[in-house]
Amino acid sequence: MSSNNRGYDKSSDSGRNYAAGTWGSGNLDGAALAKKYGLETGEQGRGDGHIWGRNADGSEVYIGKSNMSMASNADLISNHAKQANSKEVNHSSVPDNLSSLGDIKGAILNEWSGGPTQAKVKEKPKDVVLSDRAAEAIAYTKSYEDVMLPRQGSYMIGGDESVLSDFDDAFQLNLARAKAPQPQEPQVLSNAQSQELQEQALDLATNFKFSVN
Repeated sequence: MSSNNRGYDKSSDSGRNYAAGTWGSGNLDGAALAKKYGLETGEQGRGDGHIWGRNADGSEVYIGKSNMSMASNADLISNHAKQANSKEVNHSSVPDNLSSLGDIKGAILNEWSGGPTQAKVKEKPKDVVLSDRAAEAIAYTKSYEDVMLPRQGSYMIGGDESVLSDFDDAFQLNLARAKAPQPQEPQVLSNAQSQELQEQALDLATNFKFSVN
């Protein structure tokens, strides 16, 4: 279960503090807090000063056991003021020691970093399939560059008819590749761009008297 109030009733003090970010949004994890304030961590328990934090996914983290000797700690008094509701005493303005283990718990959770948040599952990008027009434009252009340009002299001057069949073979291969799903999300040609490339390739083919249909 995951929510801004981390599974607590939204009208409760715990739910209000988590939702407002006054609990679970600090700079120290549980181990660092236990070391800083001398919390007992040897035996986990409930009540009587035991402090538990709740992660964003609703799971709990044991931070440690507090005691009233911490009530005079200046940092805890300051932390308590940051998360206290309007009915609580602002001990930092009195000034005064914290008055209960609940005050200490709130002060600790104000400084607690909140544990790991739920990892967002990154969706795998969908494969891109080019339109027929875009695929043909790419295939024509690549076939022209790979076959026509380097061998135009062989056909125009030497009469090498194999250039025609080689171009057709290259076009069919390039067309199949262009129509295949593309997992790397290649730049998809717009209709205007693909039409322009296709017309350029066809014009070049016509100029060299090749049949590309």
